[in-house]
Amino acid sequence: METQTTTTPAQPEEKNSLFLVILASATGTLIEWYDLFLALILTSVLSEKLFPPGDSKFLETLAVVGSSYLIRPIGSLLFGNIGDKVGRKYSFLVSLLLMGAATFLIGCIPSFETIGWFAPVLLLLFRLMQGLAISGEYAGATIYVAEHAPKHKRGFYTGFIQATVPVGLIICLLVVYVTKSSMTPESFISYGWRIPFLFSAVLVALSYIARKKLHESPVFSQLKKEGKTSKTPIKDAFKEKGNIKLMLKAIFGVNAAQSTIMQTSLFVTLFFMQRAVMLPETTVLLIMGVTTICSTPFYQYFGALSDRIGRKKVLLSGLIASAILIPLSFYLFMEIGNPQHLKEVHEVSAGVTIQLIGISLLLSIAGAATYGPLGAFMLEIFPTKIRYTSMGFAYNMSNGVLGGSTTFITEFLKKTIVVSAALSPYIGLIYPMILIVIAIVVNSISIRETNHIDLAEE
Repeated sequence: METQTTTTPAQPEEKNSLFLVILASATGTLIEWYDLFLALILTSVLSEKLFPPGDSKFLETLAVVGSSYLIRPIGSLLFGNIGDKVGRKYSFLVSLLLMGAATFLIGCIPSFETIGWFAPVLLLLFRLMQGLAISGEYAGATIYVAEHAPKHKRGFYTGFIQATVPVGLIICLLVVYVTKSSMTPESFISYGWRIPFLFSAVLVALSYIARKKLHESPVFSQLKKEGKTSKTPIKDAFKEKGNIKLMLKAIFGVNAAQSTIMQTSLFVTLFFMQRAVMLPETTVLLIMGVTTICSTPFYQYFGALSDRIGRKKVLLSGLIASAILIPLSFYLFMEIGNPQHLKEVHEVSAGVTIQLIGISLLLSIAGAATYGPLGAFMLEIFPTKIRYTSMGFAYNMSNGVLGGSTTFITEFLKKTIVVSAALSPYIGLIYPMILIVIAIVVNSISIRETNHIDLAEE
């Protein structure tokens, strides 16, 4: 009797559609930026509802809201460890759910009148959860897209992830504006402010469904198949020869400055127009909304440009342009928007509004030049087996502790440093300018070009 043996043909490796990879990754990251920015946009309302009544608690609220940036380096190590050991997909699925839960719960916090000091404590807790979540999200999504993209188009395709920042802000501004417009100011202060936070749950659910359909990235899958993944990514990230030096270059040569430029062009500008130029909130939201919409394509453009001429040239150009435009822009915001230096909120003409939009747009475009190529640059300088951990830690040290603190530090400096009345609105700009100057120097002398790097190399 003959025994027949049958061999099962090898299953073809499951592959992702590049379109689905970009769509699912970018949508999830967009939602996470929406969630992170929402509390910043509504800081004034949170100050009124979740802190003791009486004197303004704006700076204190801003400190609590900003706490999400400070915890991000810790989160990057947590999610980086998961991403380098288990996989990119699993890590950013967990981060998405954590972010969605934290944002929804912020919308459920009872007011200070109801539960007293538990209200700001809960806000702090949920903002820390958000900080942990975004620390794993951005690096994971960027690496995931890059490890699927053709080598000569990494800047172009990761540009979709970079563009989620302004798009997330646009959606945030739009949801807040529509919610405010649909009710009286009293109703919005009473309960309407919760709606944008609760709405996030719908967006997160849709994104999670899309991401569940994805498979692991081919670069990581190949590394895992060959048994070359790191068993101790955190330890390796800090002990791998030369890797700490790479992280320091990434932090001080580009990333901290990029983060402070973005914070300045978005939130420092927003608060400056509200609290120094004294423009109505609707006018400020209009200026920021139009600026953000118009600047969005430039993130993609500069990412693609860096594929052709190199990351360093584009990044350095953006840094130099920002160093010039930040002090000039804020001076012009005041001189055009409030030439008489009025102390009360006042309306401005359509012509003045258009001028302010134009100035703000130039500043945002300079910011796009530093952010568009950043994702590709950051992941290209680190080895595959510890890429998630190394990139995540460097990025979140910069965007969290250093650049992410810009909004709070600029407000703090304005309140604590005594200068002449003419200089007082601008004194906070010292902080972003210091980070930008450091980056220009470090970038010029120690950053190498990376757009030719093979991501599969160890």
